[in-house]
Order: sequence, then C-alpha cells, then structure tokens
Amino acid sequence: MANSARFSGLFALCLVSVVIAKNVDNSRAKRAASDGSCDHVGQFFSLKNISIAADASVKGSICGGRCCDDATETLLRKQGQRDFAALLRHNSRSLQGLLANTAATLQNHVTELAHQSENKTLSLFLQVYRGMASLSQEPIEFLYRDIRNYITINSTDAKPLMTPEDIENSVNFFFTELFPLAYHHSADIADKDFTLNYKLCLKKSMESISPFGEVPKQIAQSLSKSLETTRLLLQAFRIGAEVLNTTDSLLIDEHSSDNSECHGALLKMIYCPKCLGLYKHAKPCSGYCLNVLRGCIAKYVAELDLPWNGYVEGIESLVNAMKKSTNDADINVDAAIRNLDNKISTGIMRYMEKGKDIDVRVKKICGTPEFSRKENPLLIDSSTPLSIPAKPRSTKPRIFSPLPENELSQFLAAIGKTRGFYANLANTLCQDESFAERKDQQCWNGERVAEYTKTVVDVGFDMQKYNPEVKPSTNIQSIDPRVANLVDKLRRVHHMAVSSLGPNYSSAVDADYMQRDGTEGSGSGSGPDIEEDEDMPRGSGSGDGPNVHEDDGESRSGMPDSQPPKYDPPPIVTRVGGGGGRCSASLVVLVISLVISRIYVDRRLCM
Repeated sequence: MANSARFSGLFALCLVSVVIAKNVDNSRAKRAASDGSCDHVGQFFSLKNISIAADASVKGSICGGRCCDDATETLLRKQGQRDFAALLRHNSRSLQGLLANTAATLQNHVTELAHQSENKTLSLFLQVYRGMASLSQEPIEFLYRDIRNYITINSTDAKPLMTPEDIENSVNFFFTELFPLAYHHSADIADKDFTLNYKLCLKKSMESISPFGEVPKQIAQSLSKSLETTRLLLQAFRIGAEVLNTTDSLLIDEHSSDNSECHGALLKMIYCPKCLGLYKHAKPCSGYCLNVLRGCIAKYVAELDLPWNGYVEGIESLVNAMKKSTNDADINVDAAIRNLDNKISTGIMRYMEKGKDIDVRVKKICGTPEFSRKENPLLIDSSTPLSIPAKPRSTKPRIFSPLPENELSQFLAAIGKTRGFYANLANTLCQDESFAERKDQQCWNGERVAEYTKTVVDVGFDMQKYNPEVKPSTNIQSIDPRVANLVDKLRRVHHMAVSSLGPNYSSAVDADYMQRDGTEGSGSGSGPDIEEDEDMPRGSGSGDGPNVHEDDGESRSGMPDSQPPKYDPPPIVTRVGGGGGRCSASLVVLVISLVISRIYVDRRLCM
C-alpha cells in the first residue's frame, strides 16, 4: 500500500514537471513571436520620422525583415550614417575642445602679459627717463602692438601677416626712434631741437655707432624666436582640431564610393534588429561592432595614426618649452616679455656708460648738431634734469599674470593619452554602452540575438582582408587627397617643432619617422587577433598569423594567412523536454533539474 502511494506521488510530480516544461516552451514560443512583431518597434521608427513598411510581405534586401522594405532601408541607411556621425563627433568633441580651450588660454595669457609689460615700460620712462617719456610713447606702443599682432591666429591657412624678420624690424625701429631722444638728453641741450636732417642722420648711423650695444639684437632675437614658437604652438592647436573635425566628415561622407560598404554594414548593425521587430538585446555585440567600425575606418587609421602620434610628440615638446622658467634657447615667450622693460633699460644704461665715445662717433659721422628754429618738441618739463641718472630708480613691484601652468599640465596629461587615437577609435566607440554591448553574449550578431562567434580582426590595415563584416574597397590602396592634406598638416607640426626647438627637442619618436609612408596603423599585424578574455580590450595585439580564441576547447578560427576566414555554423542546441511513462525517482530529479534550469535561462533572456 505504501509503495503504491509512493509511486502515485512520484507519477504526479513527474506529470507536473512535464506540464511546467511544456508551459515554458509555450511561453518562449509566444515571446519569440511577439519579439518579431513590428508593433514593438513602431514607436522607435516614428521618433526617427520613418514609416514601417506597409506590406509585410515585401522585405528589404539587406535586413530581410517584414518591418522594412527597400525604401525604409534606404532611409535607415542615411540615419545610420547620421548616428555614426553623431557618435564620432561626440567622441572627438572633447579633444577638439581641449585643443581650442588651451589655445585660447595661452593666447589670452600672452596678450595680457604684453599689455602688462607695455604698462611697465611706459612707467619706466615716466619715472626714470622722464625727459624722453612723451616722445618715446609712440615707439613703445608700436613695438607692443606688433608683439600682440604676431600671435594672432587667423582661422584660415593664409600666410601670417608678420614674420620673425618683421618683429626684429619692430625692435630695431623702436631703438632707432629712441636714439635721437637719448643723444639730445646726453648733450644737455635745454632749449633747442635737432633738425629733421640731423635726426635722420642719427637714425641712419644706428648700425655703425651701435649706441645701445648688443641689447637691440638680443631683444630682437629673443622676441622673434619665442613669439614664433608660441605662434607655432597656437597653430598646432588649431591644426589638430581641424584634422579631427575633417576626419569625422570624411568618415561619414555619404557620397563617397569608398564608404558604401561601410554604410551598408552600419545599417545592418544598427537598424536591422528593428526591421526584424526585435526590441530586446538589439544592440550589436562588442566583437561585431569592432569588426564593422575597424573595417570602416581602416584606411584612415593607416594614413593618420602615425602622423597623429608625431603631432602629439611635437605639441608636447612645444608646451614643455613654454613651461620652462628659463629662456636660454630664446623659446620662452613668457620670460621674454616679462624681462622686456628691464632689457630696454639696460640698453639705455649702456648708452649712458659709453656717452662720450658715442658723442665722438656721432660728430664724426653727422657733424656738429644742427638745431631747428621751430618750437622744441623734446622739452617736456623744463624743470626735469636732462641728464640720465647713473642708475634707474626702482619702479613699482612687478606684477605679471602667472603662466597658466596648471592648465598646461592638465593639457599635457590629456593629450598624451591620445597617442593611438585613430588606432583605438573603434574600441572607444564600441565601448559606448549606448551604441553597443560590452560583451558578446545575448546581443545582435548581425543575424540574430545570440553570441558573436566570428573572428575579431586587429586594427591593422592588412588585417581587413580577414574582416567578416566589411570587405576592403577595391581602391583602398589609393590615397584620398583630402586625407593626404591632413597628414601633411600633422607632419608639418612635428617638423616645425623639431626645427624650432632644435637640441631642446626630446622625442620618443625615431628621427626618421617623418619619412615613413604611414601605411601601417598602430597595432597592425599579420593575422586576426582574437581575445581570450571577454573583459579585455579586443584586438590590442599583433601576431604572425591568425590567433585563436579558445571557447570550450574548440577553435573559433584557424584559417591560413593566404585564405580568407571560414566560419563554422553556430552549434545546434538540442532542447530536452519531459515525457510520459513510468518515472523513477532519478528521472523525476532529472526532469525537475531541467525545468528549473530552463526557467532560469528564460529569466536571464527576459532581463
């Protein structure tokens, strides 16, 4: 009797287990049917101002989904390009902003420093060289105006308005205009002014008489070199932002035949799930995303990655030179402008020390001073002593705006991380959780929501022949002249940094890097790179041949270098269901375990 009751209980439990299993299968079937319904994606399409295909029997040629016909897919193709463009701009906008903001900070600092130095110089003449203050004001203003104009950067590639020779001429013009004033005061002439011809003779004899010694030459060299280095740095900031912006535009150029394959792959990756009516787990798998984007940008990585790294090296060296407290190499504009009033005073003091010798040379070249009958414009204050004091009186405490070292240090830390910017671009975009899944399970793999099992190729240009998603263009070896122009601009920054800094330039890049053709992108290798840890960045290495991702002891790929990869179909999973008949205790336990495990899997799928 007891055995009969026990058997009846086991039979009942077995029957319940079978019923539960069948209910799970039914719910999965219903959910699968609902996932393919266009009703679930209708709102998504309406937000994009795109209508679902009216005739469900007419399916698009790319996605093959009943929610999209060919006309809908054409609209989604353009929308995919816009989405990709937005993602690119979002990714590069912060870097462009970093370059623009640092350029503005530096230019504002130098401009403000020039204004402060000009005030110091005017104050110096008013307090120490009062007899020359009025007539020296205009030459001083001209000199500092040219200094500020020199670092003004136009938004075009037009030739700069000023050259290093022009700033040297500005310094020479200042001291040339100062010479007649200084000689007039050294002659202790209280009520007469030189004739125009005599003053002209003094100006013409500046080079031979050299009344201010080597000071004008030193100032001219220091200012021209440091201002040119500063302007180069400001131009480099602008060039970097321009390259980033232009590259974004080229990558999404819908009229380019080179991008046709890419745009089709973007459509398949981003919008085909919606065309199939999928509304859960519809984001592309990480590996799938990497293959598509690496195929799309392979040509730009090959051309731009190495020149960009050289650009970073050059701009880092220029900023570091700006931060140095000394100006031994005449490249620190901050030090050059801060010391300008002191150097001008040093030139005047040198004149005073050699006053007698200068007077002899002047009379030998220009003769005895000739005076004008007109009212003396040099006399500012008759009570002011006309002789220059032996030592200039101290001026007010020197207060200059400090160099924005914190901003420059932050810039250096940020720009250094952009080495390999183009090589790592696909990784960066695919790590955006709003665009793709971070892993390769339960995501859109290009065919269905499942695991992505295909080879993930490396970023190298030569690796794209193995790319299962985006095939290289037939003319991929040709160089787009627009890209070549960007490459030239990046290389010019590096070359000019080396030329400007000379032996002070310290670079980790080989000296002959500029002669490389740039056809190899960072991280390129001779075989597809398959990651073994899904939490590690994909395709970060290179090798001598296709690397293999081991999954449950089975190889994902194993194709020879000379042949494109072949992929095995995904494994077929046989579902185990419950059945009737006589159940033993062990069978009941097995059925219950299967049911529980299937319920758990279904819950995971619904999450």
